[in-house]
Amino acid sequence: LSPEGCRRPMLLSLFLTAVTGQTIPPPTVGEKLVAHARRFLGQPYVLGGRMRSTKAARDGIDCMGLVFAAAEGAQRCGWRSFSYDPTTLLADRSFGDRVEGLSPVATADLELSKLRGGDVLMLVQATENPNEPSIASLAGVPVWVWHMGLYSGAGAWLVGDHYAGEVVETGLAAYLKEHSDAYDGLYVLRPTRIAPPRCRIQPRMAPPPAAKAHGQRPPLEGGR
Repeated sequence: LSPEGCRRPMLLSLFLTAVTGQTIPPPTVGEKLVAHARRFLGQPYVLGGRMRSTKAARDGIDCMGLVFAAAEGAQRCGWRSFSYDPTTLLADRSFGDRVEGLSPVATADLELSKLRGGDVLMLVQATENPNEPSIASLAGVPVWVWHMGLYSGAGAWLVGDHYAGEVVETGLAAYLKEHSDAYDGLYVLRPTRIAPPRCRIQPRMAPPPAAKAHGQRPPLEGGR
């Protein structure tokens, strides 16, 4: 992020303070994550996609790629600074800390009011992933992370979705109900800061300049 880009939220806050006489707080880490993730609405889902471009075509993005792209927009480190292994992301606190009572939580027990905008939502199931350790146990059964996205507020989440074939913002409860055969629950991280253990500076993921976002905004379901 350029120095000018870093100054814009502060300058906007000062301007609004001068106009309204009220102090406007700068955006939280969660708000930054959501704002940057929304830039990718409508981008095609590609497994392993990181918005790479060649002379022939531009790559898409997957669920983890969207979370990494949002993180790039919230701080200076590139997406290669983060581990692909969810258990490592948990251990090194790259995306903050686990949320008590939501790490993990069964879908049937999830209370949307306990979520906050920018929370990293990792969808878990009991199917073993041989490439990584189990992240936790749910009802005494080990579970692995198989999908992820960001809670955006008002009962919705942002996700690079293999079902929709693109990045969408959609109702979380309805999504979990529709895909209850695939996911048993969630594991939630709350990013009060984005702090990878090793910062790598690199070109950032970005949607095409002329891209027109067409991911669907969801109906309100409650929560924040």
